[in-house]
Amino acid sequence: MKSTLRLRSLTASVGAAAIALMGMASFADADLSAGEKKLARAAKKEGAVVIINPLFSDRTAKRMGPAFAKRYGLGSGFKFNNIRKGTGSTVATVRQEIKAGKFTIDVHMVSAPGFFHAASKRGAFSKLDSVHWKDNVELVEKAGQYHKYPYVVTPLAYTFQPVWNSACPGMKDITVTSYADTVQPALNGKTISPDITKSFTYTNTVISLTENGVNMNAVWDKLKATKPIVEFRTEPKIQMVIACERPFDMMNLSGRVYQNVLKKPALAKILKIGYYKEGQVLLGNQAAAVKGGPHPNAAQLLVDFLLSKEGADIFVEGEAIYSFRKGYIAPAAARPYLLDLSKHKLLGLKDWVGAQRKFKKVRGEWIRRFK
Repeated sequence: MKSTLRLRSLTASVGAAAIALMGMASFADADLSAGEKKLARAAKKEGAVVIINPLFSDRTAKRMGPAFAKRYGLGSGFKFNNIRKGTGSTVATVRQEIKAGKFTIDVHMVSAPGFFHAASKRGAFSKLDSVHWKDNVELVEKAGQYHKYPYVVTPLAYTFQPVWNSACPGMKDITVTSYADTVQPALNGKTISPDITKSFTYTNTVISLTENGVNMNAVWDKLKATKPIVEFRTEPKIQMVIACERPFDMMNLSGRVYQNVLKKPALAKILKIGYYKEGQVLLGNQAAAVKGGPHPNAAQLLVDFLLSKEGADIFVEGEAIYSFRKGYIAPAAARPYLLDLSKHKLLGLKDWVGAQRKFKKVRGEWIRRFK
């Protein structure tokens, strides 16, 4: 669904007290519904939960596990297992488990509407009874994002932005506010091309831009002339930018800049984040509890936790991404790395579910130039 949106509530500022709430006693004292209490008792006996996703860093996972266990009284021995793979790989893993009928995954979260739609039609996900979905659904639908409640929800989103290192040779005066800027002569030999063949979200971004009038094949032609290297994951790409190995990346996450600034604050002065006036493609990430997973009650609790304010505070502060909670106020630490979405043209897809049928053609155009 093509949309230009105004979602001020996604990126409002907040005091540092919001961060202090995470992992504190308020989690344990939180009032739980009767349904949550029942799930929590069963989840405590299960003793663990496994989530597969492409996004949550080790730091986020280390904070989320104890907070999740504390909120629901699951005990200090409860194990939170975060498996992180690429978008395509997460889908492939869960698809294989569904086909085999043998499961190691409890919760699947990724931006892959076509997969979630098909899998939910096959009965692959458990039915949710979410306490917090009502606080998210309005903005999810306003943003034109896919969901299929009560089986599939959409707790968060991100968008790809250009990032670069202004301290590298020839990068001092670089500014990027459009796709035309990504292929300027000054970036010859300095660029990274995203490997769209391995990523649902890169590919959906290209499809959305094409639907909205951006000639991405022309962009690829010009990008090829800059002699880029090809890389897939955002973490190694940001390291190439930091090391001046390839100081410009056209599609990365502002959260990767944020995470590296946390480790080395001096990077805040040299790492730059741009935007695209043609439009920022908002990529909602769906989440579902896999039916047949080893920890079904913990799975349902975790999906709902991702929709809660406590869960949102952790992944927004950890990853500098966007919550769909109505009236949500983002932690102060992440705010400088979040776009004010009310000031940008935001793009979706005409058909999130059917977009996957376009993957072969879209990826073929990229392959023809870069592989």
